[in-house]
Amino acid sequence: PRLCSVDVKVQDLTPGSQGHNLVLQVVSIAPTVEKKRYDGSTSRIAEAVLADETGCVIFTARNGQIDLLEEQLVVVVRNSNADIFNGFMRLNVTQWGKLSLHPDGVESTPPPPPSVNTGNNISAIEYELVTVDDAAEE
Repeated sequence: PRLCSVDVKVQDLTPGSQGHNLVLQVVSIAPTVEKKRYDGSTSRIAEAVLADETGCVIFTARNGQIDLLEEQLVVVVRNSNADIFNGFMRLNVTQWGKLSLHPDGVESTPPPPPSVNTGNNISAIEYELVTVDDAAEE
């Protein structure tokens, strides 16, 4: 069954959650890194801090997505996932998702954030994978 993506705010993101739509302002962009792929081609990756009025998150941008990111611009992130990378949360767009500039011409797209909250950086929280032992519960 296909799941619908849902409009959320940064504060609503939880590790491993999927299908988020957000309207965020670009706060900063880290330098682009080029990585060699197994097939010999290269892939460009850059991390950007994106924020709304509830907090900020690090977004992992790939290839053409990087070209859309410019400080102060507002972007629409559709069908994104909140994944854990090296113990910290990162937002990224799936192959079925999209990163576009706001306004994106879609009537249901929420307005841009009224402000940005960089004090609540949800990517600064370290997460630890905990294994639950079912036998201990018996």
